[in-house]
Amino acid sequence: MDDVPLQTLLLACVALLLVSAFFSISETSMMALNRYRLKHLAKSGSRGARMASYLLGQTDKLLGMVLIGNNLVNAAAAALATLITFRVFGQSELSLSLATLAVTFLLVVFSEITPKVIGASYPERIAFPAAFVLRPLLQVVYPVVWFVNLFVRGLLTLLRFRPAPGSEISPLSLEELRTLVLEGGHFLPENTRKSCSIFSICSR
Repeated sequence: MDDVPLQTLLLACVALLLVSAFFSISETSMMALNRYRLKHLAKSGSRGARMASYLLGQTDKLLGMVLIGNNLVNAAAAALATLITFRVFGQSELSLSLATLAVTFLLVVFSEITPKVIGASYPERIAFPAAFVLRPLLQVVYPVVWFVNLFVRGLLTLLRFRPAPGSEISPLSLEELRTLVLEGGHFLPENTRKSCSIFSICSR
């Protein structure tokens, strides 16, 4: 690595931060999707919605891939940041401390908090395009995800925890349906809103 130009190391570090940000924003946007609206859009023919619905149907594999990729990238970014700091300031405890603080700040701000806030604010705009990248990526790294999930499932079994399938949508109670209509009524056609009024679902 001593022969690699400093500029190349910096570009590689920036690229790793961007990849980490992609994983973060994709994970948050996928989890923030409204499952009822997603189901409707998928049935309406939206390719992005169908792809996202497919991925959410196997949430354990999706999260496994995202977290494995994110942690690998973050570890690589931390190693590169340390190498860059050693190149610039020399090898010392102070340099190591500076590298740790710098990479932590960059990861938290640019690869974690900011992408997650954006992903939670615009889930459909981000999750649907991201799904076209995540699905083939999942197929590529599936053996690794499968191996890791063996241990995850074993741990969940020991804890006697049985997660529900990712694609399952729980039925809504009358109060929950009323809240859904009131909060998201602009998605519903006029005749549906009138029907809700007739059956007192939308009444305050």
